Amino acid sequence: MLTTLAEVQKCLRTPPEKAFKSIAVNNVQTDSRAVQRGDVFFCIEGENLDGHEFAAQAARAGAAAVVTHRLIDDPGVPVLMVRNTREALGRLAACWRALCGARLVAVTGTAGKTTVKEMLAEVCSEAYSVARNYRNFNTQIGLPMSMLKAREDQDLWVMEAGISHLGDMDDLGPVANPDIAVITNVGPGHLEGLGDIENVAKSKASLLRFLRPKGKAVVSADYPELLAAVRQYTKFPIMFSTRDAAMPYYATFLGPEADGSGRYKLRTPNGEREFTAPFCGEHYAENTAAVAAAAQALELTLDEVVEGLKRFRTDSQRFCCTATGGVCVINDTYNANPLSMSHAIRTAQVMADGRPLVLVLGDMRELGSEAEQRHRELGELLREIDPKAVFYKGDHAADVTVGFGAGRLIRANDSDSFIRTWRDMGLEKAVVLFKGSRSMRMEEFANALNRELGSNGGAA
Repeated sequence: MLTTLAEVQKCLRTPPEKAFKSIAVNNVQTDSRAVQRGDVFFCIEGENLDGHEFAAQAARAGAAAVVTHRLIDDPGVPVLMVRNTREALGRLAACWRALCGARLVAVTGTAGKTTVKEMLAEVCSEAYSVARNYRNFNTQIGLPMSMLKAREDQDLWVMEAGISHLGDMDDLGPVANPDIAVITNVGPGHLEGLGDIENVAKSKASLLRFLRPKGKAVVSADYPELLAAVRQYTKFPIMFSTRDAAMPYYATFLGPEADGSGRYKLRTPNGEREFTAPFCGEHYAENTAAVAAAAQALELTLDEVVEGLKRFRTDSQRFCCTATGGVCVINDTYNANPLSMSHAIRTAQVMADGRPLVLVLGDMRELGSEAEQRHRELGELLREIDPKAVFYKGDHAADVTVGFGAGRLIRANDSDSFIRTWRDMGLEKAVVLFKGSRSMRMEEFANALNRELGSNGGAA
C-alpha cells in the first residue's frame, strides 16, 4: 500500500501540498466503522448510504485524510477533492499496481469465476507470490480494495471481475488492465441488469478491450454467444473446452470417488494427465481447463498445474461435500444462477449413482423478466433427473412446478420444517444437494441437516 498522503495525492492527481509528504498512510477504507489511525477514507455514495455523511466520524477515528467528490464541512483532516470517488478508488488501485509492476490475471464469467480465481491462485503459488480477491470481492469497490491490499512483493495478482449491469465492465476493466483475461463461460445470470444472454456475453467479452499490449485472452470455446462477442476484440484467443477435444486445452470429468473427490483427464499442448482432485463434477472440468490454459500462459508446466489442482480445497459453500453416517451432504449455497444450478444438479446426480438423490433448492434471483421461464426450465430439469425428493424455498415454487409436475415439490419455508419432513422420509444413504441464491440462505438448511445427522450418531 502507498505509505504517504503525497503518494496518494499523486495517484489521484489532486493539487499537491508539501505537508502531505510527512503524513503517513496505512490503509484505505470505504466504511467509516473500519477506519483506524492513518487510513484514507473514501466517501462513496451507495444506494442506501452516502460516505460523505460519515467523513467527520472517519476523521475522529484517526483518518489521515478523506477523499470526496463534493463539498463537506471541514472534518479536521486533509480533504482530497476528486470528480468521482468511486472512479478515484479504482485509479488509486491501478496506480498501486503500476508502481508494484505486478502481472495481473482478471477472471470473469457467469459461473465458476471465484473458483477459477482460487484454483489459479493455488496453482501459481509455487512459482509466484500471489495476491487475490478475498472470496468474491469483485465489484467496483471490491476489486480496487483487493488490489490495494496486495503487497509490493506479490508479483502475480489473480483478481475476479464481477458484473451485474450493462456498463459495469467499463468501470472494472481499466482498473484491472489485465495481462491475461480469463472468461469462464456465459449463461443466464444477472439478467435483471444485463437483459439477455447476448448482452451477458458482450459484457463479459468487453474485458478484452482493456488487455495490456501483448495481453492474452483465455476463453471457453463452448458458448457460441461468447465466441461471437470475443471475435470483436481478438481473432486468436487461447481456447479451452470440455466439449471439443480439438481445443488446445481440454478437460473431462471421469467420475466421482466415494469420498467426494473427482477423477479428471486434462489435455494440453504440453501433454495430458489423469489425476484425482478434491473436487467433483463436470463444472470442475471446465474450471480445470480454464486454469490450465491461464497457468501455462504464465509459463507454468503441466506437472505444476496438476499438482496445484490436487492441493486445491473448495470453499465450504461451493460444492463442498461431507459424509455423515452414509449421507453425503453437498453444500453449494454460496449463490445460484441457471447455469450453476444445472451444473450442480447434474453433478449430484452422477455422484448419487443409484443412491437416493435429494435436492434442497431455493429461488435463483436477479433474473429479471426471464425469472419465470428460467424457473420453469429448472422444473423441466428436475423432471428429467427424477430425484427421490425435492424441497423448495422461494417465490418461484409455482413456476418450478409447471416444469416439474404438480404435487412433486415439497415446500420448505424454513430449516425446521425441512428437518421434520426429513425425519419421516427414511432417506438413508442419500446424496443431498443444497443450492439457491445468496439471499435465500440455503446454508441454514445444510447446517440443520448436518446437526440432525450428528445428533443421531450419524444415522439419517
